[in-house]
Amino acid sequence: MKKRLVISLAVLLAGTLSVFAGGGAVWAAGEKTIVVGVNSENPPWIFAKDGKMTGFEADLLEAFAKRAGYKIEYKSAPFATVLTGVQSGQWEVAMSSIWIKKERAEVMDFADPYYDAQIGLMVRKDGGITSFSQMKGKVFGADTGSANESWLLEAKKKYGPYEIKSYDYWVDAALDLETGRIDGVVVDAPIALYYIKEHPKSGLIMPLYIDDYHFAQALAFKKGSPLRDEFNKVQNQMKKDGTLLEIHRKWFGADPTKDSSVINVVPPYLPNQKPKM
Repeated sequence: MKKRLVISLAVLLAGTLSVFAGGGAVWAAGEKTIVVGVNSENPPWIFAKDGKMTGFEADLLEAFAKRAGYKIEYKSAPFATVLTGVQSGQWEVAMSSIWIKKERAEVMDFADPYYDAQIGLMVRKDGGITSFSQMKGKVFGADTGSANESWLLEAKKKYGPYEIKSYDYWVDAALDLETGRIDGVVVDAPIALYYIKEHPKSGLIMPLYIDDYHFAQALAFKKGSPLRDEFNKVQNQMKKDGTLLEIHRKWFGADPTKDSSVINVVPPYLPNQKPKM
């Protein structure tokens, strides 16, 4: 039932939210409209509910749009396509808990980060995995083209051999984990913790965090887009006036750390290279 619901939402978004054949910022009836590519199954960051987009990132972007006088048009796609779409100009903004990496920064422009991210390994409570050394011979999932998948590929030398299964939508990996088709999912820590909170009967836990993977999370813009600087200016205002803090409290039920990019103006940084606050 859960899987059918996920598929239905994806179809709904493809049919009703993907309005424009082109991409970028367009004009409609005298109003400025920004086309934004998202992975619509990425709670708590961005996801579909009752035919509308919601989540931390939706609140952030729509607060920007309200202040700057834009309308937002969402296009739903698998994560890897969200990234290639902003490169090719299908949309001017890509948003789905995207982490700043060197190879991405070469082909798209990043705004200042709004979050400092980490990844971990989600497993079943009864699965018996309590350390990375127990990964050998098992099957693990991650979303295609993500840093999570990259870590699984890199960690094979240390913790393998094991099988990697790639998914267009990470929630499908979580469902396969619940049913025992795979043994674990490498995923963004806040996404996993939110999923576990919202699905207390799933039997899933996140006991292991990957300490050498710390990323700046930010919106990505088409290379050379002037919209990036306009967004930065408004986002930094929202950090200073407490708007972003309230969004964080709404979705995570707690305050961020004092040095967090949620409340501090931090320039884009590469993995594990966050400037000291």
